Amino acid sequence: MLTIGVVGSQQFIAEISKYYGYYPTYKLVSYTYATPRELNELIERAVKECNFLLFSGIIPYHYAKRLLDRYPIGSSYLSFNENMVALSLLSIHYHHSFKLDEVSIDLPGKRFLEGVLNETGITENASHVKEYPWIYNFQKERELSIDEFVEFHSALYQQKKTAFALTSIHAVYDQLQEKGIPSMFMIQSVPTLKEGLEKATTLAELNQSKNSQVAAVCFKDNKNDQVNQFAKALQAKVTSSDSGQQLVLSNRGVLQTLILNQKLDGLLTDIRNDFEKTSVGIGFGYTVKEAESHAVTALDFAEKKPGEYAVYLLDEEKKLTGPLFHNEERYSLKNEDPVVKKLSAELKMSSKNISRIINFLQVNDFRPFSAQELADYFSISRRSAERMIKKLLDQELLQVSGEEQPYDQGRPRSLYQAGTKLRGLSNT
Repeated sequence: MLTIGVVGSQQFIAEISKYYGYYPTYKLVSYTYATPRELNELIERAVKECNFLLFSGIIPYHYAKRLLDRYPIGSSYLSFNENMVALSLLSIHYHHSFKLDEVSIDLPGKRFLEGVLNETGITENASHVKEYPWIYNFQKERELSIDEFVEFHSALYQQKKTAFALTSIHAVYDQLQEKGIPSMFMIQSVPTLKEGLEKATTLAELNQSKNSQVAAVCFKDNKNDQVNQFAKALQAKVTSSDSGQQLVLSNRGVLQTLILNQKLDGLLTDIRNDFEKTSVGIGFGYTVKEAESHAVTALDFAEKKPGEYAVYLLDEEKKLTGPLFHNEERYSLKNEDPVVKKLSAELKMSSKNISRIINFLQVNDFRPFSAQELADYFSISRRSAERMIKKLLDQELLQVSGEEQPYDQGRPRSLYQAGTKLRGLSNT
């Protein structure tokens, strides 16, 4: 039975745990925290007890992301959406009859509020809004200041500029309640909670399938006792490939844990010491034969890499990563999709870049993004990213979805969203 850990505030856990019984074939375990600072210790325990983690929202996921990257555990979070804003505003209006400018609001991005107001034809302005859009940028470490948001709502209320606070942060809501400030936490609807659990169970199965894949580590011209020592450390067995190379067979979960925790390099040290160049190939696959074939292919790439030694990895999707531990890059060895090839010619853009753009959109759940976010993902200048975006706009692969105001009070930045054609490519 797969164990899924559900991470959130006490209020969130109280609501979502009502639906645990809908999934009798899974063990659902609750992990409750009061502030994001408690997450590290909580996650350290959860990754040892669970196969998958579901977070209550983007904030706890943001705080846990760096730690999660060290483990081959799958995870997801309930996305913030316009429905949460709409339900919350409706509740405030119905129960308290406050006008919009009497309410202070914090949320990940103003666009969620603006979307609701535009779609409902509400012309009233929201005068007191604080956002934190940087939370979606997982490449940058930044701490969310709970005190800053509490002060934002408290100051407005004490100055009698507002009469009510609407917050998207559980820890802020708890402190506002302690101060006696009329407030509420954004409403998460029952369908949203159920969809989150449904998604978690599906992804948990997929992640378990991946982790149980065969992993083959391929050596060439190494001493048997060294390879046996390596295999013993992995509690794995040694065999030979059809072409005569030495193979250590294990599973993907074990290898990924060693790679993510930067321990695999140390285990290979003894094997490298007696040779000027020791190349290693790692392969993942659903069968021993597939993993072996991928390991041998990865070894071929490793041997072509100039230098003292190299380690390459080829997974079940024919994606090659390497050299591991040293400025690694990732390539696809699959035959390219004909649609991608056609787009490459039309846009005068490499197929590799088109594939990376699709991956960028998938990683970010197809939410609107800025040119700077794309630039950060590609490690290129913002100007280069803007040129790339223009090509996609011209072909109607992207569309402008709105603007956001940067924190430095500079010019508003355009936000872009994938068009139907580009979304379709992601499913092929």
